[in-house]
Amino acid sequence: MKKLKKIFIFLLWFLFFVTFTAEIVKLIFEQNPEIGHKQLGLANAFFWSSLFLIEMIMAGFVITFIVKYPSRRKRLVILSVCHFSVILLFPVVFNDWSWTCLLYPWPHSLQAFDPMTPKAALLLSSVIGFFIVPLITLKWGAKGFCGYICPHGAFFSETYGRVFSKRFRGVDWMKRYIPPIYFMFMTASLLSIIFFPYTITQLRTVQKMVYFITAEFLYFVVCIPLFGGRSYCTLFCPMGYYVKRIVKFKNRSGKSTLNPK
Repeated sequence: MKKLKKIFIFLLWFLFFVTFTAEIVKLIFEQNPEIGHKQLGLANAFFWSSLFLIEMIMAGFVITFIVKYPSRRKRLVILSVCHFSVILLFPVVFNDWSWTCLLYPWPHSLQAFDPMTPKAALLLSSVIGFFIVPLITLKWGAKGFCGYICPHGAFFSETYGRVFSKRFRGVDWMKRYIPPIYFMFMTASLLSIIFFPYTITQLRTVQKMVYFITAEFLYFVVCIPLFGGRSYCTLFCPMGYYVKRIVKFKNRSGKSTLNPK
């Protein structure tokens, strides 16, 4: 039984590896159209087929863990609704992948500001990122968005992340540098888009590559197997850093209220 489990874990890891290797090929083809549309079409077909298979496996994990971990049922159900809505339901209903920006708002992504993103998605994503996330965080702290809503780190830590045991430590130094640097990049990008709208194409290209490296390839292929399901949240995520700053502001405001000068 243990051997079968190890084989399953390896095959699952390999599926993530080939899926996101296909995505980097797709990204390269998108930046070099002279390579040809046939190759891009093949890369797209393979990537989306593999991603759909991953989503079906994650759905199986959700059902399994709802039964296995009764105390986590509420979180799993809410996370599953959030994740499958923005990853499968909205893109299928609207026939547009850019609707994922609803729960991948700034500073997690610049998808909302992409010229191809519908104005309605931009508006909703902006409201969520700039108003709803801060309000939820002020009310319930980091566990609000990052614990029950986030369709990425929170969801995959409760599904794919539970397959692996955390094996290595010693990367805590990354928490101090990468998230604030990433957040500063996203903030500078936002300001650039506001004041110099023509920069969005170049910034979006850079952001997509940074996101792919940190939130997809490194997270799924390297970090979850070695450092655990929350590794992206703590080592890279600009949204996590944004939420922590709001929590810190809340705590400071609370202390100021309790100890007026």
